[in-house]
Parts: sequence; C-alpha cells; structure tokens
Amino acid sequence: MTIAADGTMTVAVDGTPYEPPRFGPPWVRSSFATVIDSVLEERGSPVRVLVYEADGTVFTDLVTRPLQRTLDPSAQPSRRDEAVGTPVAKGVIDAAPLVAPPRVVLGEDGFIPGEEVAVAIIVRHTKASADGSARALLEPGLCRVSADGEAVLVGRISGTCVIAALT
Repeated sequence: MTIAADGTMTVAVDGTPYEPPRFGPPWVRSSFATVIDSVLEERGSPVRVLVYEADGTVFTDLVTRPLQRTLDPSAQPSRRDEAVGTPVAKGVIDAAPLVAPPRVVLGEDGFIPGEEVAVAIIVRHTKASADGSARALLEPGLCRVSADGEAVLVGRISGTCVIAALT
C-alpha cells in the first residue's frame, strides 16, 4: 500500500495492482481496513502488509484476522465442534473466538530426563548461504509471540539446531 500526499492509496498484492471496486471511489487512507479484510478473505491466510507513507516512512505488519469485525465482549465463546455449521466456520476466515483443546506435540525419545525443552512453531523456511550460515527476517508481530525472545533454526538436512536471541 502506497499512500500519496493527498491521502489516496495505491495497492498491490504480490506485485499485482489491487483496484477498488468498479465504479467505486479510489482507495484512500480510510480504506485501509476494507482492503486488508478483502485480501484476507480472498487469500484465506494471513497477509504481510507493507505501508509506504508519502514522507518515506514504511510500516510492516502481519495481519491474521479481519480488522473491521468487532466481537461482542459479552458474547460467550463457542466451542469449535458447535461452530462447524455456522457461516464463520464455512468461510475462509475464522473471525470468531473459539475455544479448542490444546494440540499435543510428542518427542518420545532422545531427551535427558528433566531437561528444559524449547517449543517452536515453524512460520517460514529460509535457505542457508554459501558459507553455511542461515538468517531469518521475522515481522515484529511474530516476534511479540515469543515467550523468551528466542528463535530456533533447524537444518532440514544437516540436523543443525541453533537457538538464538531475537535481535
């Protein structure tokens, strides 16, 4: 998204222009949430948003849920199995708060009894450079979910495992 000095906005999704609805007004700064929600719905997955301001400032974020939908704070959360037939469950984006049982990950052998075991969820892959080093660039939104401010790099072929502080 590129914001012009007059407040109009041009949008590209994966390098392809994303135009406002036919016969609709041009995108403007206040269209931000509408644009992101539309892309989220079309893609059915989180989107990385880059906003280029007229003054040269650049903002980046990872958006995982619609921005315009509001939830009634007094509403009781529904269980996942009760929500299967609802329009939300049938849609691409699950915008309702659902209470689901936790997922279990088992590592059945190889650990020393009582040792601390780090748990990580893979959010992307990167390739090692020619010298065998690896580097990952993570959006600030992803870094905020790290309990200890660390990331894990695991070589799929070498088996190399590095736990490093987020810098």
